[in-house]
Amino acid sequence: MAEHGHDSEHGQRRVNAVARSRPVAEDTRAGTLLAGPAPPRLPGQSRLPGESRLPGESRLPGESRLPGESRLPGESRLPGESRLPGESRLPRQPRPGPRPVGPAGSRGQVVRTVRARERGGARPGGYNPALDGIRALAVLCVLVFHMDSLPGGYLGVDVFFVLSGFLITGQLLAERDRTGGVSLARFYLRRAYRLMPAFWLLALVGLTAVVLLGFGSAGERSEFLHSLAASMLYVNNYFQVVSQSTGAGWLGHTWSLSLEEQFYLLWPLALLALCRRPSLARRLPLVLLGGVAAVVLWRDVLIAFGASGTRTYFALDTRADALLVGCALAAWLRAARRGVAGLDGADGADGADGEGAAALVWQRRLNRVKAVLPVVGPAALVLLAVATVTAPNGWGPRPTSLSYGGYTVVALLAGVVILALEQGTTSWLFRVLAARPLAWLGRISYGLYLWHFPVVAHWGHGLTGALGRWPAILAVAAISVALAAASYYLVERPIQRRRPAGPRRGQPNVSPHRRPAATSAVTGAGVRAEDRSADTRVREAC
Repeated sequence: MAEHGHDSEHGQRRVNAVARSRPVAEDTRAGTLLAGPAPPRLPGQSRLPGESRLPGESRLPGESRLPGESRLPGESRLPGESRLPGESRLPRQPRPGPRPVGPAGSRGQVVRTVRARERGGARPGGYNPALDGIRALAVLCVLVFHMDSLPGGYLGVDVFFVLSGFLITGQLLAERDRTGGVSLARFYLRRAYRLMPAFWLLALVGLTAVVLLGFGSAGERSEFLHSLAASMLYVNNYFQVVSQSTGAGWLGHTWSLSLEEQFYLLWPLALLALCRRPSLARRLPLVLLGGVAAVVLWRDVLIAFGASGTRTYFALDTRADALLVGCALAAWLRAARRGVAGLDGADGADGADGEGAAALVWQRRLNRVKAVLPVVGPAALVLLAVATVTAPNGWGPRPTSLSYGGYTVVALLAGVVILALEQGTTSWLFRVLAARPLAWLGRISYGLYLWHFPVVAHWGHGLTGALGRWPAILAVAAISVALAAASYYLVERPIQRRRPAGPRRGQPNVSPHRRPAATSAVTGAGVRAEDRSADTRVREAC
């Protein structure tokens, strides 16, 4: 081997012998015609560019290294190789972007969802400061009504009801789409953390003033204690039906909290029962609007049989129409979002195609309505303002005109305003209601609603006599806002921060046989990332 390796003449004779026995081929290395492929290069022969390198041979300029071969100084380093002494670090490589996971076609679904949002599609939920602005206006109307200066200011409570139904239903449906079910225990715990701290603070202050410090007469003390017991049991609304009471100036307004707590107790169970039936789930907005019509009819029947105005005003069964209007609106927007994203999300065997088609129908209906929202939304707000001025002053034994469908009309107007604010985030109406002062006032509106009543009851008359009507209203509002802000920042927010966290995204919170509805359809940068904001950033209804 060593001898032949240094005898070039012998190697040439061998090549010529092979050429005579094989077909002719061109040897690109020597520029001559040879038979077959070029023979392997012998050790010691020069290597041309592009020819494979033998182990131990030096590399030609620009030639790649063999596996395990040492790197020469100044030569570029491959990722993962150790640096030579004094060599700088390689620049950080950009990470690949997130890819949507899920069944086939989910990437296209995400793209369609993003494009729909760019066109102003269905808003995916989350914190909307304009809704806080609506809440602020509603609670101010109630305050001015209690100062005997706005006859229909109590209709602000109806706006609260619509907002409560809208936000709570949106949260429940978002959790169901995200996890496949709804944790009732977690829902009731959220409600307790949201509502009880501020209420208990008010009750404690009232108990201290009336019972321990002895402010007021014995009759007022008894009235306060009866109202406190009814409010703690969340039946104050039916207590008002039996015997109207101001709760000695402390708790007469908590009837609306009792009504909403009754709704919070029953509505999640009813919603889950509806969603388990695919035929009802596909038509959920229509089903809920049917519930609104049923409440209106039931109220008319009670009035026909001699029910009092207090019975139709304070009871849940006759005031649930406002709550159901908000529920229907939330169900409509959820169905429209699923139509945009192309989700199937059905629970039944026959529901995948049916619910997807129904979602597309709801989306088309929403697209038709959105064209007129820039005009209809402000018009609905103006009509609500007119109603607060022209509505009958209060309620009594005899039903008023609002009892004959008027409360439902007010709720529908409030629903139109909410829809306009959810869909038209670039409109002038949104910008006005989302202004920081109004949005902040809306965030503390629960405490403002709680504290304005005792301020009006104990100081409103005296301030009116000393300052005049509207200066007194401003003074009462300032005192109430100060108390509400103290309650919010010193009691409500610290306790809210201690609330137990919910399950991680995608973690089911129900029995394993329930199939997650929308989680398997679009994940990553799609709908789930937005649904989580409905659970963490929405200012929960009061």
